[in-house]
Amino acid sequence: MKKREGTKRDKNDNSQSRLGLTFHRTFSLIRPALIQVLQLAERAGDLNEGNDSIERKLIRELTNLGTIYVEAMPRYCYGSGLLNKQYALTGLGKYVIKHDSMLEQPGTQWLMHYHLSAPQGPGPAFWHELVMTRFRSGNEFTASEIAEQIGQLFQKTEGEPLAERSARSTATIFLGTYTKPDGLSNLKILLELGDNRYRVNDDLDPPPAWAVAYAILDFWEAQLEGRKTINLDELTDENGVANVFIIGAGKIASVLQKMQLEGFVDLFRVAPPYQVVLLRSDMDAILERLYAHE
Repeated sequence: MKKREGTKRDKNDNSQSRLGLTFHRTFSLIRPALIQVLQLAERAGDLNEGNDSIERKLIRELTNLGTIYVEAMPRYCYGSGLLNKQYALTGLGKYVIKHDSMLEQPGTQWLMHYHLSAPQGPGPAFWHELVMTRFRSGNEFTASEIAEQIGQLFQKTEGEPLAERSARSTATIFLGTYTKPDGLSNLKILLELGDNRYRVNDDLDPPPAWAVAYAILDFWEAQLEGRKTINLDELTDENGVANVFIIGAGKIASVLQKMQLEGFVDLFRVAPPYQVVLLRSDMDAILERLYAHE
């Protein structure tokens, strides 16, 4: 059986709920390139006859990004939660442009990581799978093991094998996003050990509380079917928010207490299963707090 290169799904990534396997076109996330796309998106209404979305032709004409970058970097902006499917700024993207235009702050980078990794997308399925299974404090793995896992996931979901070079290049961009200085390496999630080995940092700085709060509201809206009351362990189980941020139940509880004080949730912890009640789903208010001290 001929092995797939994994490209067909990526032809119209901006119309898909999730990015496809090779959306990256062999490039890892590069913040300076994303910045150019976001700056252009901020001006889109003036440049595009009132249309807030940006097309590839506009990006090619008004940035210095190369042909392949023009394809890959808007997709990273979408996968990171900064642009929507039509490549217009999201609510998060608007706050980032205003308060952290260089994509430098830990809160911004953690939320980019969150969106790429979240179970509901928009990041690619393999990204979620790798983060949830590999990003455990102190865990070690090789680039070859990551490539093999990507190939296995593709085989499982598509019913056919993936070409080895596609698996290898996808593993390279995933690992590079967390280790290259112009990616998300400031989060210090992954440590390079040499010989293509990596370890998940067991001494991570905790993510900002309001970044986690944002993720809790986003996860709740997307995954929990509009319910107003949930069990606390739905946020801390193996597919929940806690594992995306590589934190424990204690940190989630601390964030929820902060949210309770600000009137976003109520907590009932008299006896298990502990309950969380959503009182206020206001992303702008969360982001205002996250960027209050930029």
